[in-house]
Amino acid sequence: MSRLGTFFQGSDTRLGVFYPEHSLLAIYPDLGQAQRAKDKLRGAGFSDDEALVVSGADLAELIREERHKNGIFGHLMLELSRFLHTEAVYTDHDLARARRGAAALAVLCGDERTKNAAWSAIAPTDPLAARYYAIGGIEHLAGET
Repeated sequence: MSRLGTFFQGSDTRLGVFYPEHSLLAIYPDLGQAQRAKDKLRGAGFSDDEALVVSGADLAELIREERHKNGIFGHLMLELSRFLHTEAVYTDHDLARARRGAAALAVLCGDERTKNAAWSAIAPTDPLAARYYAIGGIEHLAGET
């Protein structure tokens, strides 16, 4: 299992599409920049249990795992999501960046206060993309419209 899959503890899909609810995911050009962002989180009081930096290869592995375990229903939902230009499109963009060497920073945020604290700590690090996966939908924080 990918490190991200373990970190999200199996709660990383919704209707067959990558969706780590109550989590902030930020994409950086490389591992060094992602690690520097995690260091900012540590300085803001976040622990290693709450934040994880992974290579693009690990992010790609998680996406493969999710697509494999969700079977035909997951594949249909993935294509529907692409057609509607929702979650799957953002995952596709992350996967393309991962193939070019990008890294990911994942932060568990159980509530709005924690999400705001995490974003305040890493916003100045200028991620390529950042989004928060809320119950009601994705909140785009950087790099996407």
